Amino acid sequence: MPTPGILMRMLHSKEPLNESSLDAPKVSSGIEAAYKLTALEKENPWLNTMYFLDDIAPLANSSASYDEDVKANASDSIPISWVLCAFINGRDQSTPSQQTYTTPHVPAATPNPGSVVIVNGSTPRADKEDDYHAWYDQEHGDKLKLVPGWNVARRYSLAKAYGNIETANFYGVNFYDEKNGLGGPEWKAGVTEWTLRIRDNAAKPNIRRQWKFVAAE
Repeated sequence: MPTPGILMRMLHSKEPLNESSLDAPKVSSGIEAAYKLTALEKENPWLNTMYFLDDIAPLANSSASYDEDVKANASDSIPISWVLCAFINGRDQSTPSQQTYTTPHVPAATPNPGSVVIVNGSTPRADKEDDYHAWYDQEHGDKLKLVPGWNVARRYSLAKAYGNIETANFYGVNFYDEKNGLGGPEWKAGVTEWTLRIRDNAAKPNIRRQWKFVAAE
């Protein structure tokens, strides 16, 4: 059975990279969409091309495509890392409370240029993973839906990483309008007792990145 998911192809540099560096090479067959993203924070990696793939297994099972990507861009002296993740579930504004869906994994509507993509990586302790998934699906996802400007969420599990990149076991990817309520009262209300328990049960700190959507291919 195919394993749908995403590839985040990220570029690292000592200095901020221009959006012109954000190409989207054909890294695999089965690309359903590719989103070009730039970092909103002043930290590496600066650029991220998020590929939605119908099957991540060929890339996860062999480093050949990653090695080819690095070799083809060796003259740029810009380190490249790949993070491959398997799709868990998703939700949008029409999804009933405490429910998710497993198809499709590509957002139905392409984000608008300038909109915000939050990628939050979490690594719960192994004996607390069930509680983590229950929290996200039963409470946290619904809390995020109340944040002004929220549109779509996708959840993933780490499958493979190539290159020098910090990873987490699970990722929540949430799409917001450019003008949104991140940091506002609705967003702050999402920090509940259950949320604090999840944080206490983490094996390591979260990895949270804010990206700006540039374009789709």
